[in-house]
Amino acid sequence: MASNDVSNVIDGLGSLSLGNPKPKIVDSAEEDQGKQFISLVEERCSSTDQDIRVAFDCEGVNLSRIGSVEVVSICFSASEVYLIDFGKNKCTQIIKAVKDLFECPTVTKIIHDCRMDCDALYHHHGIEVINVHDTSVFHDFIGYGKMKNLNDTLSFYGITQNDERDKSVYRSNPNFWATRPLTEKMILWASSDVDKLFQLAEKQLNRISDTSKSKAIEKSTDYARFTRSMKVETGLRVRGNIGRFVGRGGENIRSLERSTGCLMYQDRAKSTWFVYYSSVESLDKVKQRMNQNQHTYEYW
Repeated sequence: MASNDVSNVIDGLGSLSLGNPKPKIVDSAEEDQGKQFISLVEERCSSTDQDIRVAFDCEGVNLSRIGSVEVVSICFSASEVYLIDFGKNKCTQIIKAVKDLFECPTVTKIIHDCRMDCDALYHHHGIEVINVHDTSVFHDFIGYGKMKNLNDTLSFYGITQNDERDKSVYRSNPNFWATRPLTEKMILWASSDVDKLFQLAEKQLNRISDTSKSKAIEKSTDYARFTRSMKVETGLRVRGNIGRFVGRGGENIRSLERSTGCLMYQDRAKSTWFVYYSSVESLDKVKQRMNQNQHTYEYW
């Protein structure tokens, strides 16, 4: 995607509130945005400052090793957001800069639930994300409950939610994030995820005890590696009542994941599921639950 294709969209973002940064689209190391991005990466990675942080998030089609990474949003500060195009025409120099940044041991990477992001980056691009502050993990160790989505977590800490998030788009276009050129909705969605993570991480660090902080850092490291050695089963189908399987707000899915250690995701384009698992026994438990719903009853 050429930067000229999105210039009108970016110019149109000037009407955003002052609290929102103006994102920069990066798809070439030869253009100004690419040069600025590489320069910032080099600056952060070579800094002797003890508190260098960036926030990031990935978007993709079935974001995982079986899907794709399409956009990586990287926030260097509350006013510096770069959207890195990882699509078909990705620039190898830019990808290398992302790799250098994410693998730099002195830079802390802030992200909300890094598991699928790290799995996709590692298996598709050989990027091993290290030194992670996972805000979903910190939220758990502070004692507020497990696995809240990003908007719920932001709201809990009194931070404005990302109103651009709209998962209903996947029903009509499962390949939404592969669309090129990037639309205004895509740009706003991706940039509005990461620009709030600094504030969220700061609030968490102010609330967590030293003991819990050490445990949260360790768990964040585990999350970054969590899926790397797991196997994946694809093409699984739920027999019968899908709502009963998922549960209200996904509560049945989360309960099954906790009891089996598996991770379950829906392939919207195929109406199937793919499951990350560590043992055949755990996968069999998931399959059994999927098949338990095959008989539905009607009462007259």
